[in-house]
Amino acid sequence: MSKSTQIPVTDIILNEDNPRQMSEDKFPRLIESLLVFPKMLKTRPMVLDENGVVLGGNMRTRALLWIKDATLQQLKERLEAQSKYKNMTEYEQKQLIEFWQSWQARPKVYVTYAEGYTEEEKREFVIKDNTSFGDWDWNELANNWEPMELEEWGLDCWQPDKVAEGGDNDGSTGSSSEAGKHGSLSDKFIAPPFTILDTRQGYWRQRKAMWRERIADFGESREGTLADGETNCMATINNGVSLLDPVMAEIVCRWFGIEGGTAFDCFAGDTVFGYVAATLGMSFTGIELREEQATLNNERVEGMCARYICDDGQNVGKHIAAGSQDLLFSCPPYYDLEVYSDKPNDASNQPTYEAFLDILENAFANAIDCLKQNRFAVIVVGDIRDKEGYYYDFVGDIKRMFKAHGMPLYNECIIVEPIGTLPQRVQRYMRNRKVGKCHQNVLVFYKGDIKAIPTTYNEITYASEDLAAFGMDNNDTAE
Repeated sequence: MSKSTQIPVTDIILNEDNPRQMSEDKFPRLIESLLVFPKMLKTRPMVLDENGVVLGGNMRTRALLWIKDATLQQLKERLEAQSKYKNMTEYEQKQLIEFWQSWQARPKVYVTYAEGYTEEEKREFVIKDNTSFGDWDWNELANNWEPMELEEWGLDCWQPDKVAEGGDNDGSTGSSSEAGKHGSLSDKFIAPPFTILDTRQGYWRQRKAMWRERIADFGESREGTLADGETNCMATINNGVSLLDPVMAEIVCRWFGIEGGTAFDCFAGDTVFGYVAATLGMSFTGIELREEQATLNNERVEGMCARYICDDGQNVGKHIAAGSQDLLFSCPPYYDLEVYSDKPNDASNQPTYEAFLDILENAFANAIDCLKQNRFAVIVVGDIRDKEGYYYDFVGDIKRMFKAHGMPLYNECIIVEPIGTLPQRVQRYMRNRKVGKCHQNVLVFYKGDIKAIPTTYNEITYASEDLAAFGMDNNDTAE
């Protein structure tokens, strides 16, 4: 390779044999990415052969040719589509536009020449320059990078409706191999398997609506039990009650259940988890204290491989054999945030937080005995405040509880919930400087030898017929 030098962009010959292509919707994103970061052009020169034909940077050259002929209005429109430009000062925006106007008057780019390459080596270079052998650390991206920025830089974030499309492997767009791999994750995992789960995303909302329509559980049996409009357990507010999010239920079954296995919940509540688990081929047993709720649940799952038993969750061992279950999932009561009944053994109806915890620990200790070895328990919880306004550390208490009974914490996710009516309520909260809470915690515990997980659990797959069951496919748009 020679040292980089500048030549007019019009002197570059596009490589018409380059197999890397770019879709119409991604090409403007490449243009925008170049416009807001012109410094990159100097440190990432085009690679040409001795005849001036592009070996590396074909798409960038096309984008620069567009920029060369763009009007001032077109430049502004493309720049204004980028958050980086919007966050600039007025002076910085003016300087950037003036840079590109000056460049248009003398449109030169940095290039380097592949000297002494044979024709076969040129062909090899074209492919290898657009190939990535590495994998993105999606968890790192989710936690330390802004999705909007990643999208603008050309990396497809979690968008199930997007198909894998080509781009120029120049740092401005993601490689097609990576985009394809990432796109297929939506088929496998439903939502990105990161520590952050965002229920506000279009793909989540669309899937949730489809489940809701099928399940048709609107919390009729406990209308008006929810205090102060607060939510728990990935809740949808309906008739003054909180309902489990069915997409969360589906994720738990897919990620931590055994296909064709058994699942149970010692604080069953509504129908959602039992319905979802049975739909996905698992046999489900729920223990529900309130007779009217258990009866209603059984009516909804009639004909499915699911049953609800009316009893105290602390008695789960009387109905389920020890070491017989493949998955424990529960969203327990949040103390007195939502009082379900006036029964003396109702966890939500206890006079003290300590008495409430005693019931939960008895129930979960017995439930853990019902689990097989090398199995998961998934508990969805969120912290709650005492009467003075301080947090109890309910999440920490659940962690300590499970660890004391032989199931240490294995994963923890944060679920970001829809804002809903929080903006109205937070006006009142902030008088006491209480910030609005819009997340819950998913605690994943494991019983057994973690080295056995890869052999106990199959690789997650999500077949096209599963999508068809919801009347959707990979190309459905999640608005």
